[in-house]
Amino acid sequence: MKKWVLAAAAAVAFAGPASAAVITLASVTTNGPGDFTWNYQGTLGPDEGVRSGDRLIIFDFGGYINGSIFTPSANVVGSVENTSSGAFVTPGFNDDPNIPNLVFTYVGPDFRNTGGPFSPFDFNGLGARSTFSGKTLDAFFTLTTKNNPDGVPGGSNTAVFTLGQVTVPVSAVPEPATWAMLLGGFGLLGAATRRRNRVARVVA
Repeated sequence: MKKWVLAAAAAVAFAGPASAAVITLASVTTNGPGDFTWNYQGTLGPDEGVRSGDRLIIFDFGGYINGSIFTPSANVVGSVENTSSGAFVTPGFNDDPNIPNLVFTYVGPDFRNTGGPFSPFDFNGLGARSTFSGKTLDAFFTLTTKNNPDGVPGGSNTAVFTLGQVTVPVSAVPEPATWAMLLGGFGLLGAATRRRNRVARVVA
C-alpha cells in the first residue's frame, strides 16, 4: 500500500488524487547483444476502470525493435506510433516524433467502470524489446474510466486522464554517427595542434 501511495503522489490526475493510474518499469531482461526486453507494470486507482478504447501510452521508447510490443491479454492491443494525438504529455517532457511511442489499447468488455471505489488493481506484462539498455525518464499518459459517482468531477463512465513519469530505454553509449563525429573532431584538433607546433618552430 505504501508503494501505491508514493507512486500516486508522483502522478498528475485531472480527476483528482484518488484516481491516479501508476505505471512503472518492472524489469529489463537481456536476450543477447543489442536485444533487451522491457516489461512494465501498473495500478488502476480505486476510482478507475476501463472501457473499450481506453489506453496507456509510454512516450519515446528508444531503440524499439519492430514488431516486439507485447501485452498479457487479448483484451489489450499493442501498437506503435511516432506521434500520439489526443494525449497529454507530462510537463517538462515532449513527444519526440522521431522516437516511437508504445500504445496499449483496451478492447475488452467494461471493467470496474461503475460501482466504485474498489481496491487498487495491479496489472503487468506490458512491454516491448529495445536495442538499448540505458535508462532515462520520460512521460506516460493513461485514459481510463471513472467508476465512482460521488467523486470529482462528474459520475461513472467519465474519462480520467493521468500523466506521470516512467523509465524508458536510451542509448547507453554514443551511436555510431556520434562516435564518427567525436573521432573527426579529435582528428581536427590534432591536426590544428600539429600545425601550431610547426609554426612555432619556424618562428623560433
